[in-house]
Amino acid sequence: MRSIILVIVYLIICVLSIPFHLVLLLVRLINERAAAVFSQKIVWLAFRLCMLISGCKREIVGREKIPTDTAVMYAANHRSFYDIILMYTAVPNQTAFIAKKELKKFVCIAQWMYFLNCQFMDRGNVKQNLNVILKAIDLVKNNYSVYIAPEGTRNATDELLEFKEGSMKIATKGGVPIVPVCFTGTEDILEKHLPWVHRGRIRIEFGDPIYPESLDKEDKKHIGAYTRGIIQDMYNRTAT
Repeated sequence: MRSIILVIVYLIICVLSIPFHLVLLLVRLINERAAAVFSQKIVWLAFRLCMLISGCKREIVGREKIPTDTAVMYAANHRSFYDIILMYTAVPNQTAFIAKKELKKFVCIAQWMYFLNCQFMDRGNVKQNLNVILKAIDLVKNNYSVYIAPEGTRNATDELLEFKEGSMKIATKGGVPIVPVCFTGTEDILEKHLPWVHRGRIRIEFGDPIYPESLDKEDKKHIGAYTRGIIQDMYNRTAT
């Protein structure tokens, strides 16, 4: 029943989004950031509604650790479609996220992502991936935080996949800290019961920010592995 209600609500939101998108296209021509800020508020409301219908009970830990005087790069494990829903209801700053290009098929979602300055990555196209990373670097330099899942795909096992070292350039070249993010329980809502949505408890934890310039030479050289180790420790501590 929850799944059916969510589909109906999604279709209603898509219809209601049309006039908002037309107005935001005009606003964006004048003030791109204003369009992004307003869009994130709408997305927050939509995702909170989604969580309410899904029966999700969320736990947010460590939010106070997120720097508020600078953009950041959020680096997270990726367990479920619900990761990004939980993420957008928890972050305190203006945030774009990097997603797989397949999300473009969902026109309504893709349009909201456009206003949020999200980037679409084609995992099989190295040149396009590089362009996405370069755009993300520009975003953090312009005070937009960026969220990325360096594993590159969903992984619901207890062992994180290797992090793509190239994704860390968003922080190292953009001059911003990395905030480790750990999700637990999100896969219990949907992926374990596809296509049915089940209620459950989901958790997001923000770790201490990592300042690349303060790391020793070896850790900085392998900053993806370093960040992965921190998130793995966070997961091991909370999943047991």
